[in-house]
Amino acid sequence: MTVKNPKQLSKDQMDVMPIHPLIKAEEPAIDLVQLALKNVVLLGIAAAAGIGLGMMAYKFLGPKYAAHSQILVKLKNPVQIRDDGNRIVVGERSAHVEIIRSPKVVERAVRDSNLGELKTLSGSDEPAQDIIDGLKITRTAGEDHHQLNILDLSYTSKNARDATLILNGVIKAYDEYLKEDAQKNHRELQTLLQQINDDLAPRLAAITAEYQKFRKEAPLLWKAPPGAEKGPKDVTNIHHQRVDAIAAERVRVELSYEEISSRLKTIRDAMERGESREALELLVKTFLQKDQQSSTQTVVAGASERQRLDSQLIPLLLEEQTLLKRFNSDHPDVINVRKRVDLVKSYYRQLGVELPTVATKIDPLSGKTELVYGADPITSYVIALGQQKNELQNRLNELEKLYQRSADQAKSFAEYEAKDQLLSDELQRIKSLHDIVANRIEVLSLAPDEGYQLQQISPSRADRDVKHILKIFGGCLVMSLLTTYGLLFLRELRDTSLKSLKDLQNLTDIPIVGTLPSVGNPQRHLGAARETGLAPMLYYYHDPGSPEAEACRSVRATFFVRAGDSKAHIIQFTSSEPGDGKTTTISNLAISIAQAGKKVLLVDADLRRPMIHHLFGLREEIGLAECLQGEIELQNAIQRTHIDNLSILTAGSIPAKPAELLSSSRLHYLFGEAKREFDYVLVDSPPVLAVSDPCITAQSVDGVMMVVRMNKNRRPSVKRALEIFENHEMVLLGVVANGMLDDSREYQYRGGYSGGYYKSGNRNPPAPPVVEPPANQLTYS
Repeated sequence: MTVKNPKQLSKDQMDVMPIHPLIKAEEPAIDLVQLALKNVVLLGIAAAAGIGLGMMAYKFLGPKYAAHSQILVKLKNPVQIRDDGNRIVVGERSAHVEIIRSPKVVERAVRDSNLGELKTLSGSDEPAQDIIDGLKITRTAGEDHHQLNILDLSYTSKNARDATLILNGVIKAYDEYLKEDAQKNHRELQTLLQQINDDLAPRLAAITAEYQKFRKEAPLLWKAPPGAEKGPKDVTNIHHQRVDAIAAERVRVELSYEEISSRLKTIRDAMERGESREALELLVKTFLQKDQQSSTQTVVAGASERQRLDSQLIPLLLEEQTLLKRFNSDHPDVINVRKRVDLVKSYYRQLGVELPTVATKIDPLSGKTELVYGADPITSYVIALGQQKNELQNRLNELEKLYQRSADQAKSFAEYEAKDQLLSDELQRIKSLHDIVANRIEVLSLAPDEGYQLQQISPSRADRDVKHILKIFGGCLVMSLLTTYGLLFLRELRDTSLKSLKDLQNLTDIPIVGTLPSVGNPQRHLGAARETGLAPMLYYYHDPGSPEAEACRSVRATFFVRAGDSKAHIIQFTSSEPGDGKTTTISNLAISIAQAGKKVLLVDADLRRPMIHHLFGLREEIGLAECLQGEIELQNAIQRTHIDNLSILTAGSIPAKPAELLSSSRLHYLFGEAKREFDYVLVDSPPVLAVSDPCITAQSVDGVMMVVRMNKNRRPSVKRALEIFENHEMVLLGVVANGMLDDSREYQYRGGYSGGYYKSGNRNPPAPPVVEPPANQLTYS
């Protein structure tokens, strides 16, 4: 329910009312199964018509006959030869099915068996193509390369004798084709034998001799003999190996050079920043510990003697400096370290390697000036790194020269390798061709009568074609059913009327208050109407035990719930189009509510075509129009009925401008006054698509009930009405589905329960007890 007019509802009403969208976005789809079930009679007639049409078509087209036969195709002399693990089947013939249906075989059958003179083919311009179209072949055993193949052949024709002759002619033509093909294979082998003597053998000998001469003169080393298959390591090029070794050595030296350069830069940057001596010593120790943790005495593998000696001397000098800070020069630990330093220095002299010279000093005892080796470990380490860097740079220069010389020599030898590959490939190609021809010669010698032979294992026999009958009858039946169903689908697509509650639910989510059946025969109440003055359409009063009255009670029960949930007391009834039965619905519902013990005021707000005074036999001169014009008070205009708790305010005299009269503020005042005196005020208004009066009246009521006439109202009109409700912010409490057919079986009462309780002549049955839900309790039906 959509609530958009806060003026009409209190805060409590807005809190308890559920919100529903008025119109669903998706259009309902057609249920194909339900469409078929609903029109099962028409589809049955269509099926009978299709069978009749099939009989006429079969009589016009006539019968067809299918000739069947079975043949066995097998190898004459199957011989298997293994060549390097590959299995070769002698005399293989592929695609038997395709060859039999080929124009070559069928045209031969037409020519040799005079099939073109048959009755069924005499008038054909292309008899071979006609035979191919009607010829069917299936394989029941074997495959194309198997030694045994069993094939089923069938041919369909209007003449049984012609079908048999055509099938036998095709089988005979294929037998002759297989024989000619075997002879052709023998001639082919003889040609190949001549070719190997005239061409392949001399060419093979010449290329073999040329290749042997090349290998004798080329500066390469081979591990495989001439003509054998070569691997990637069968040819040795020593210059390639030298280039790879030099490149690997150059990478190692470059890594060592970059490592030493990085250490030099790090130490010099620290000196320029003025780092303390302790920090510099810690940095040098870190570098040396890194070398020791990598299980090597130098930066990289393959270092020179200088690098190894420097890596031993620098830690000893650092250790000496550390000890001198703690002890004097004659301490045993200091003496021990100096001995080890002298030992490393002696290695320098033995190898002729220059010691790092950092300073000079004068011996206080002898007074002589001497060079100091390793007096400053940090400076010594820097000098040592510089000397190692220079040595590595020289090694890089020498390796670059050696790499260029070796690369040039390797390129020259690559030309020999390319020529070797060319000669080897040519030798292998000619040798492979020679082996193929030799293999074919061996096959010919072992199987001089190779090829397939054909044997007809089942004679040709023609029978009536049952598939032809099924195709005609089945095609006509399916065509008739599809055509009928298509027309029904188009009719359903064009018919937009609401036929069931599902159609209504697919259109909107507004709750359905209930359903009312079509009134079967209102004239049966004519006698009672004359006595009471009430119209025969008031079935709830005349026949309270009827299915219509029981359905009205169901609507009343749901109405109480909906009105109680929304706290609505002034409820307007309208519809989308005239003739939907809203006046009859509201009148019977008013009687049922009144008989339930509720005080009800029924207001006829249709100032254009009022009908309520006709139904209840009341005067129409004084009513709602006079009250709105101020000519009479509401209490004086209300007419009492002899139905307990039911009062009626008729439309009164039809005004010239109904819409303007309903737009007056007095309408809201009148409804408020009626609400104080009655439990429910039911307002009958015109159709919403016909005039604008319902939209005006809805501004003064608590809610609106919409009556939908099933099998009459169409989806576009109901959808348009819902759009008007939404645009004018009308409070739609629910929908009453009126005019449900007896076979719909949706919320229908057929008198099974209430029919035996009341007699049709009892106009005043006892009112059933009505239990209303509390105002704050949400109850949905």
